[in-house]
Amino acid sequence: MPKRHDTNEGRAVRDADAFFDVVESARIRGGGTTSRSLRAGQPLSFPQSSACFHFIENAACRLRMTSGRQELRLQPGDLVVLPQGGSHALESVGDGDAGPRITTCDFRFEGPGGTLLANALPSLLHVSDAAAPPAAFPDTPREWLSVTLAAIRRETDRPWLGSSVMLSRLVDLLFVWSLRHWLVTASPQAGSLARALDDAVVGRALALLHAQPAKDWSVEALARALNQSRSGLSQRFVETLGEPPMRYLTRWRMQLAADMLASTRLRVSQIAQRVGYESEPAFSRAFRRQFGTAPVDYRRQSKPETQ
Repeated sequence: MPKRHDTNEGRAVRDADAFFDVVESARIRGGGTTSRSLRAGQPLSFPQSSACFHFIENAACRLRMTSGRQELRLQPGDLVVLPQGGSHALESVGDGDAGPRITTCDFRFEGPGGTLLANALPSLLHVSDAAAPPAAFPDTPREWLSVTLAAIRRETDRPWLGSSVMLSRLVDLLFVWSLRHWLVTASPQAGSLARALDDAVVGRALALLHAQPAKDWSVEALARALNQSRSGLSQRFVETLGEPPMRYLTRWRMQLAADMLASTRLRVSQIAQRVGYESEPAFSRAFRRQFGTAPVDYRRQSKPETQ
């Protein structure tokens, strides 16, 4: 269990809020939901999979990623999340007729934090009762998984008014619960998100950057706000997130700008100011570096074809 939970759970919760800002801005939306049974020698293949969950019941199975050698044994009651999707297969590990039942929920990220979030997470998140959370954790995976999956199945099997909205919100809830469980049980080496949460300075820095993306930040100003040295702060960012603080801030600003271009009628100059750029040309250059296109072209391409 990460040291952060043993020494100061209150700080860990506050630092985690910076990342759940990203989760909220990712705007997770559920897609299709299916339930199927696995038979020995008849694997379920997902050749071009989008982001998804798999919930396992009745018997154990094995997940294999098509690219690489990654595989994971899953027990009844386990949930596995693939935040980046990827080609994979599920296969039974028993010889009997009563194979595992697999409930699959597809989802996607529609908001500005989606790319940052997907890139910060490992390719597989395994949620299991075998990975015991700290005593302060409010419930066990078995408790909340059974309730949430039952609600998802009800809306899938007996659709009614608002079922599509209900399903999307339930998948959103399932993702947040899964992420919260992973954060408190993963080692800091499990992914950049866990490593950053294990670092009190980086967690507080991200909270500041997310709360005030338009502020005239510099490494010096951020370090001063955190009572850190510039070099020390930069090093901790690189060690935990793989990039220096201002590069992270630029990516976050551009994701916010992309969302505003797609969902509002604000002028490009107004959007530039809202993400910390006084100069529209400077903003446009930064935007093009990240997305490979000008802001006006990005806005045009993001509109439905019928408009």
